[in-house]
Amino acid sequence: MVRTVERWRIRESTTPTLFRWSPSKLPITRRRKPGIRTPAATQINGKRDTCHRSIKITSALKRVQGYRVTDRRLACLLLLQAFSLLRLCPAERTCPNSCRCEGKIVYCESASYQEVPENISVSCQGLSLRYNDLHTMLPYQFAHLNQLLWLYLDHNQITFVDSRAFQGIRRLKELILSSNRISQLHNATFHNVPNLRSLDLSYNKLQELQPGQFHGLRKLQNLHLRSNGLTSIPIRAFLECRSLEFLDLGYNRLRILTRTTFLGLSRLMELHLEHNLFSRINFFLFPRLANLRALYLQWNRIRAVNQGLPWTWHTLQKLDLSGNEIQALDPVVFQCLPNLQVLNLESNKLNNVSQETVVAWTSLTAISLAGNMWDCGPGICPLVEWLRNFRGSKDTSIICSTPKHLQGEKVIEATRNYIDCRDFETSEPIPEPTPEPTDAPTSLPPPLPPPASQTTNPPLRALPGPQPLPTFPSLFVTDPRNPPDQTPSPSNSLSVTPGPEPKNMYLHKVVVGGVALFFSVSLILTVIYVSWRRYPSSARLFQQRSVVGRKRRKKSPEPEQNLSSQLQEYYMSYNPAATPEALDVLANGTGACTCTISGSRECENEYTCPRPLPGAWLGDVPTMH
Repeated sequence: MVRTVERWRIRESTTPTLFRWSPSKLPITRRRKPGIRTPAATQINGKRDTCHRSIKITSALKRVQGYRVTDRRLACLLLLQAFSLLRLCPAERTCPNSCRCEGKIVYCESASYQEVPENISVSCQGLSLRYNDLHTMLPYQFAHLNQLLWLYLDHNQITFVDSRAFQGIRRLKELILSSNRISQLHNATFHNVPNLRSLDLSYNKLQELQPGQFHGLRKLQNLHLRSNGLTSIPIRAFLECRSLEFLDLGYNRLRILTRTTFLGLSRLMELHLEHNLFSRINFFLFPRLANLRALYLQWNRIRAVNQGLPWTWHTLQKLDLSGNEIQALDPVVFQCLPNLQVLNLESNKLNNVSQETVVAWTSLTAISLAGNMWDCGPGICPLVEWLRNFRGSKDTSIICSTPKHLQGEKVIEATRNYIDCRDFETSEPIPEPTPEPTDAPTSLPPPLPPPASQTTNPPLRALPGPQPLPTFPSLFVTDPRNPPDQTPSPSNSLSVTPGPEPKNMYLHKVVVGGVALFFSVSLILTVIYVSWRRYPSSARLFQQRSVVGRKRRKKSPEPEQNLSSQLQEYYMSYNPAATPEALDVLANGTGACTCTISGSRECENEYTCPRPLPGAWLGDVPTMH
């Protein structure tokens, strides 16, 4: 059944106190319930029902007009509450004095705060209080900032940090306390921030770390402890830092590292140990750093780098050993670093590099060798030849320190002008194979007949070759531009490299040379004795021939004397005032004349003068030579 119901709407007019009512007819269908009849009045006459409802509406209108004032008061209360809420929201976003707010980040830097500001928003996620005058971190100082993700407290005057100062900020991921005056920290200071990713305690006055100082920081990735007064590191100090990737212990006073120092740091990728007091480094201390990529050991007092037990460090790619006192490089160290790419050896005391060490530099892409005491003798040839074939980044300003006439010269130019290093190309794996056949035929064919002498003599010449200063300068000064005399010493020096104990090595070489000389002399004497006993007739014949040769050598001066006597000059003197037989002498060639022999002895005899020469004039003095 369809019936009309009058619905009244209240419309707000221009005057706030008046209301206008307007009826609207809406068709409404009502379902009839079974077994229930409608009233007779509504069924007979619909107009009567309409009048009845109009009377009810008028009575309701009177009641509404009676409660109109009450509704207005309620609306005002609601408006006041909304306005107060609107005022409270900006209050949450207000910044402390002398601070700058950007969303949920508050910057209170360089504001001379001596205490942490109190009116910081609870929803703050980043707070910077650097460059202030904070002195003490009190308990529960940041407990109301439970949404805080990073906190910067560097460059203050903090001297004391309570063990409960960071209670209540478990979501904190980055904490910076650098450049303060913190001298001691309780071992439970960072136990309340287990989600910490980065912790910076550098540039403080910490002299020691407490056991369990970083306990529970399993998510820590970066730890900065640079420039403190640390003299030692407790055992297993970083055992709980399983996710640590960066560790900076530079600019401290560390002298000794134990094998358990870096226990648990299986993910560490970069380790800084520069500017400490280390005098010796053994790579055996780092076997548990299986993921380390870069190791910085510059500017210590390191004199030797050893390997210890043989093991291969596959992940290390960068090694910085500059600014130390290294005099010799152990080839075993570099043989255990097959993937090393960057090597820095500047400002050490190296004078040469052995052939075994150079061969181990197979994967390098950058190397620095400046600032060393290079000896520009034949011992520098392995390094020079390797640098000439090296295609990566290198420092070409390597200066000679010795000998004196080459001081200040570049190593590569000095070896090019004064030293012949071509023989070193045969033993290197990197150079091209073309120079090998050129050098081989020139040196091998002559000594083929006597192989024994070739095997014994060259080592004796090469014994002083690998030694440093005492031998090479002398050889080089006497004949610097004579390559045949210098080539055997560098080529032989490749087989023997200077070790860490030169005195023992020199004694060993002297003993070996003496034994070789003794065997060579004994071999010659044995050959002579066997030949004497085995072939006596040939020995006698050889003796006879030697005697005959001696006699001949003694008789050889007599014919020379006879020859000299034959070459003596003869002359004749004729006196024209002699007897009248002079005409007969001139005509017939017979007569008496005087003949004198010039020489050591003189004699005057009567000879038959020879016939004068044709065309001779009378009165001339005939003289014959």
